[in-house]
Amino acid sequence: MNIEDLQPIIETIYQHNPSAYKRGGDVELLNFHIKAMQHLKEVNKIHYTEYNLTDLEALSIVILEGFGSSRFIQEPLYNRRKSNALTEVLIQNLDKALRKAPKNTHPVLYANDGFMRGNNRIGDIFTVTGFFTTSKDDFDNVHSIKWIIEPLPEGQTKAHEIYKIYNHGEDCPYPEYQVEFERGAKFEITDIKKGKEYNVVHIKELPS
Repeated sequence: MNIEDLQPIIETIYQHNPSAYKRGGDVELLNFHIKAMQHLKEVNKIHYTEYNLTDLEALSIVILEGFGSSRFIQEPLYNRRKSNALTEVLIQNLDKALRKAPKNTHPVLYANDGFMRGNNRIGDIFTVTGFFTTSKDDFDNVHSIKWIIEPLPEGQTKAHEIYKIYNHGEDCPYPEYQVEFERGAKFEITDIKKGKEYNVVHIKELPS
């Protein structure tokens, strides 16, 4: 399947929903990311051929790092009512893209808010249903929870250095250096430090 094969899927899903084609709609958002990927290819800012990614797998990475992650990828994994044939294709291609992406080599990873989990206790073991977005850098822009993650060694971890394929914000003062965990990654809470403004939760990746 390639990007052109998405068109009949889109037409079927949104045939009775003209608002999807308007500004802010699903189709408009998807087309925005398709155009963005084409531009990234033209300026050699997305290095997907080095890792044998297809165009559709590369598009899933661009969406994940862009403005469509929540709508097209994460929300459908937590709410089946948000799922459709289009989101299933994008999620499946992201699964494939991550398996081809280089494994994480950083000893510590960070995440600010984003992945939310309440009632955290030391010793809790949990599995992330969706994809878990982290970075090799601590941007310290937390609102409620800072996650400090100890990933498994390179040969065992489900974390992948997708910034080596596409580094969102590469030309900005603070590139994101995004490291993404495959869905279904498993963790244990090893420590919690409560603060006045936010809590710091230490977790370690478990084999899964």
